[in-house]
Amino acid sequence: MFHGRERELNELNRLYRENRFQLFVLYGRRRVGKTALLKEFCKDKPTVFYSAEISNDKLNLEKFSAQVLRHYGETGLRSFSAWENSLEFIHERQKDEPLVLVFDEFPYLAEKNRAFLSMLQHMIDHRLQSGKIFLVLCGSYVGFMERDVLGAKSPLFGRRTAQLRLKPFDYPESRAFLSGFSPEEQCMFYGALGGIPLYLGKVDGKKTFRDNLVDLFLRPTSSLYEEPIFLLREELQQPGVYNAVIEAIASGASKANEIAGKTGETAAKCLKYIHVLSELGIVSKETPFGEKESSRKTIYNAVDFLFRFWYRYVAPNRTLIENDAWQIVWENKIAPDYSNHMGAVFEQICKEYLLRQNSREKLPFLFTSIGRWWGSDPKTKTQTEIDLVASDGTEYLICECKWRNEKMKRNVLAELRAKAEIFLPAEKKPWLALFSKSGFTDTVRQEAKTYGHVLLFTLDGMISGEE
Repeated sequence: MFHGRERELNELNRLYRENRFQLFVLYGRRRVGKTALLKEFCKDKPTVFYSAEISNDKLNLEKFSAQVLRHYGETGLRSFSAWENSLEFIHERQKDEPLVLVFDEFPYLAEKNRAFLSMLQHMIDHRLQSGKIFLVLCGSYVGFMERDVLGAKSPLFGRRTAQLRLKPFDYPESRAFLSGFSPEEQCMFYGALGGIPLYLGKVDGKKTFRDNLVDLFLRPTSSLYEEPIFLLREELQQPGVYNAVIEAIASGASKANEIAGKTGETAAKCLKYIHVLSELGIVSKETPFGEKESSRKTIYNAVDFLFRFWYRYVAPNRTLIENDAWQIVWENKIAPDYSNHMGAVFEQICKEYLLRQNSREKLPFLFTSIGRWWGSDPKTKTQTEIDLVASDGTEYLICECKWRNEKMKRNVLAELRAKAEIFLPAEKKPWLALFSKSGFTDTVRQEAKTYGHVLLFTLDGMISGEE
């Protein structure tokens, strides 16, 4: 069943209704739902949909030829001798009639035939742009699509009419797959599966949260038991080294020299691997809010929640899992620690909520940037962190996010005020925001009213605010 993506689908249909040539570039990490979106878009339109294969150029051309000829009901023609011929054939047959022409897994074609992009550029300039073909180039390798297809040095530069990087669902969008579970359980699923439609669609509404995770991850036959390794093998030539880098980050190494020390590689080499992992949406580079990207405080995190879950709970316990000791893994490794794992997940959920409320102008001011901050407390000489900071350059919103089973107490508000004083000059009075899974004590609510400039958000309240 197709869930969500209404905004993206509406935009594709809007472009299609323009009834002219389009070059639409769609990209995003594997499993994010690109093919499902395109199939939903194409289902009521004349379409040639070709999924390129990891093969050579000759075989891909033969298979594409067969699909094109089948679409036009041609049974007596041979395969095209060149890609130009196939596109010329389609162009002539269509004349003034629209057609959606999809090249899914496009990097497989372009990497096996380095002249493909130049050929396509020539065909667009001299033939296709005069027709009504809706040409879609779709790929999972984000770096290739941004550099070789969309980049300034690409032969196709300036030819695209639209592009979209398809991102995972955020928490509110993911909830559509998880009806029947409590908001807390929905958050916990989000923390293990992220916003990837394929993974969310595997959740069985008749099973408990525990039983779902056991069946998805904690058996050698589980569908997600080796998913991160499969993904790395599909996208990368040296998956072992990338695996080592992610393991290092998952184990707590966050700076380039720390990652290098754990992997045995040089810091420069690790940074190259990290860059590729960032292009795949697995790892992110982060600097304290307000500082330049070149800051010496730069750290690296695994941002894909499935990868975070897998490297925290599955990878270190594979020996136990493969000896049918999944119950030990659940009871001793996951259940006692999962609330710690959820800390960063809840921060992301709160960030997503603020971004949505900001776009609806439901916050005290319209912020233009948001992120985490960390630095040194000049009084205690210790490291301090702020979960989220949002600002328009003048006003500031300082946030604390707590995933706890108890109501938030007064001391958390006092601590946040102290952090705000470290971050901002004394004459500034920022807005403060407390996010609590379990709500607030009466004391916190009263003090928030007294202090002013304080926003209080609960998980239930955030959900009702989205509905």
